[in-house]
Amino acid sequence: MSSAPALSVIDRELARRARVERMAWLCLGARVALGALFLLAAWLKLRNPQGFAEAIEGFKIVPENLVKLLVFAIPWTELVAGVLLILGVWARASALLITTLLAGFIVGIASVLVRGLSTKCACFGELEWPCGGEVGACQIIRNTVLIGLALPIILRGPGKLALGGQDK
Repeated sequence: MSSAPALSVIDRELARRARVERMAWLCLGARVALGALFLLAAWLKLRNPQGFAEAIEGFKIVPENLVKLLVFAIPWTELVAGVLLILGVWARASALLITTLLAGFIVGIASVLVRGLSTKCACFGELEWPCGGEVGACQIIRNTVLIGLALPIILRGPGKLALGGQDK
């Protein structure tokens, strides 16, 4: 009679460990996907800084004297955060930084929509995946989905195969 409760405790512990293991693999997948996506975005922006500058100017949010700074600061931030995510070094901080960037992009896009401006995003250079054409709700949805991809990393850590160690 006393073995039944012990078995139940063991079963619960095994189930908990299986959930932790699945989450660690999920975080690895999210980390690599998000990191690779931001490496691509950075690379495409750095290949065409003039096009990215025109996109920033089209949002009509920042003063003209800050455009040149943002043209280089944004893609280099994306590049460093993407590399750190893929490697699993400072993964939570990198995911949080990417989430902050994405939230800022959402605010900028919403501002363009509210003001009725017509401009391109250049979020992924000329690729504009998966949204094409002018800034619209698609970019807000895409960025929200990417924030959702970053959340498990922020909340649970880098997952498997992280050079910075695996958080529990």
